[in-house]
Amino acid sequence: MVKTLDEKIEEAKRKIITTESKYEDYATAIRHAYEQIREVDQESIPLLWNLIKTMEKFSTFDIELKEFILSNIRKVASYVELYPYFKERIIQNLRRGIEILTNEEGLLKMNELYSLILDGKIPLQNFDKYLKEVHDWAYRNNLKWDQETKIKYARQKGAYEYIGVIIKGLLMDPTKYEPLYKQLIETYDLEKFVEHLQKEYEKLIPKKDVTF
Repeated sequence: MVKTLDEKIEEAKRKIITTESKYEDYATAIRHAYEQIREVDQESIPLLWNLIKTMEKFSTFDIELKEFILSNIRKVASYVELYPYFKERIIQNLRRGIEILTNEEGLLKMNELYSLILDGKIPLQNFDKYLKEVHDWAYRNNLKWDQETKIKYARQKGAYEYIGVIIKGLLMDPTKYEPLYKQLIETYDLEKFVEHLQKEYEKLIPKKDVTF
């Protein structure tokens, strides 16, 4: 029997809520993304569930990267309320972006890239800037982090900045950013790919005024 759209939405809702219980921070990221999507576009709920289900297939997929992906979905979905005149375009781009992002090979490549940056195997040209920002943030919040911890978070900050170009780009302007995602999938040299992202960052970073 072919399921109706409403049945698919209800099924996805149940599965998303069940998956929430697995992890605390990850569950929070799932809940926030789900609640924002539910608020602005119920038809995107099955797409969100399919993405979560795909990420869950891989035990090596970094949980903080999952949270980062979901936080970007929540943020872009919130643009519907911020820019109501562009609601239909934002929703269509969001749906298509989630569909494109839900590519096993692409997600695994993104996870590999994230892991290499966190391990320090791919250099970041703005690493000193990230490290200073992390140091200052820890100082302001009275956190007694050792240098190793600061380095970890500085690398993560850089990874989020560059991987975020792909994720947010797909969600905001999938036609423009799908080729970049395909380039990530097809590359055999992730270090060179990151060099390209760093060099072209200002041109590649998604801009709301251009998209909407």
